[in-house]
Amino acid sequence: MVNNSEYNLSKSNEIMSNPFVDVSVFLFFEDISDKQGVEGFTNYMVGQAKSLAKSVPEEEYDTWEDFAKAVDAGESVFSSFETIRQISKNGFVTKTCPFSKAIREYIKRLGTFNPVHMEATDHYNHTIQPSAAHSACMMHQTYRNEIAKRITINGKSLNYAQIGAKAHTGEIALPPDSWKKVLLEKAGISETQGFMEMRENSCLYVLYIEE
Repeated sequence: MVNNSEYNLSKSNEIMSNPFVDVSVFLFFEDISDKQGVEGFTNYMVGQAKSLAKSVPEEEYDTWEDFAKAVDAGESVFSSFETIRQISKNGFVTKTCPFSKAIREYIKRLGTFNPVHMEATDHYNHTIQPSAAHSACMMHQTYRNEIAKRITINGKSLNYAQIGAKAHTGEIALPPDSWKKVLLEKAGISETQGFMEMRENSCLYVLYIEE
């Protein structure tokens, strides 16, 4: 197995975020929307996530168990920015969104989010995939999708698909029922379990390799 745990932040040495930077980043995206519209906002966030993923080292694992253990321990590039828990062979959850602190800082200092964030979210859901609950999801989910392409397990590429995402408001984004059924089956969990997991976590998704 080859991994790159040296690139990951240990939980005991986590870098504290800067509220000024947190809020400014969202304002920067809003400025892009003012100049390029909602489509430009969406494309920029997606493009940034893809660029970030390309800069991350590739990983190779001998077995699925090796990969899942590394993800759960925060030692895989897939879990570099978030704490992930495995709930079934292919089902995984993120309890706390890595953007949650920045979102809180924005609300604390500026109040309600600029409507353009939900406009961009709707644009993403209608043109790319129906899985985002907030504009931050566009970047986060794109990053996961792209980073999965940089991980191989027993010579096979990792695949990722979002099942559920929860916004800071508590609103949950889910795929169409036909997609949801397939994804839950792929994850090996029931709809009831999926519902319960989304009560306690910010994201639910499936990771798998083609057999």
